[in-house]
This record gives sequence, structure tokens and C-alpha cells, in this order.
Amino acid sequence: MVLYDFLMIVKSSVPKNQLGDILRRTGTRVLDAGGVITDVTSYGTRTLAYEFKTPGEKHFEAHTVQMSFNCAPLVLEELKHDMRTDERVLRWIAVKDRALKPLKNYPARDPRNPLNVAAMTKD
Repeated sequence: MVLYDFLMIVKSSVPKNQLGDILRRTGTRVLDAGGVITDVTSYGTRTLAYEFKTPGEKHFEAHTVQMSFNCAPLVLEELKHDMRTDERVLRWIAVKDRALKPLKNYPARDPRNPLNVAAMTKD
């Protein structure tokens, strides 16, 4: 599984319960595919850097929400389809995070640590 940050910009006219519905649908897709949601952050309603135009509308502010999750790359195709077909979503992006190395691969600086071979051989 890969760690992704999924950022969504939703119309400011969308009520909070519908915003929750978008998050619920996205989270359900991830969980049904065996993924794990690690974080959900709402940045509230923010003024946009430039206006977004959709047919017949101009948007100057929007709700911004970030969801972090681990999932298989194939799940993103389903999420892309959901975001494209949902008229409430203005923009979205999925960013793949770099995988972190396990902590045991980092050298310890404490000479009392039995895993730190370099510190043990100094003596």
C-alpha cells in the first residue's frame, strides 16, 4: 500500500452535511479496498488565490479538506471518477508521499542502544 495525501476544494455554497457526505464516500472507497485512513484535516472556508470558473458560476472562496490514507494505487482510479462526476467538487489532487524507512535503519546516537554497532565498537 502507498501513502497518499488527497486534497479537495469544494464549493463554499455546499452545506457542511454534504461536505461530510463527500468525505464519507471517499473514505468508504478507501476502506472497502482494504486501505487505512490516517488523517482528515479541514482547513475551513478559504479565499482562493484566483477565481475558479465553472459553467455559469464563479467561485472566490471554497472549503478545503485534506485526507491522508494508505491504499493500493488502483483505488485512485475510482476516486478520480468520483471527483470528476461530483459537481460539488471544484478541484482535487492526489499526491503520493515518499515511503519512510523503518526506524531501525537510522543509526542511533545513544551508545547504550544495543542496535548501535558503531557506538559499541568505539570502546
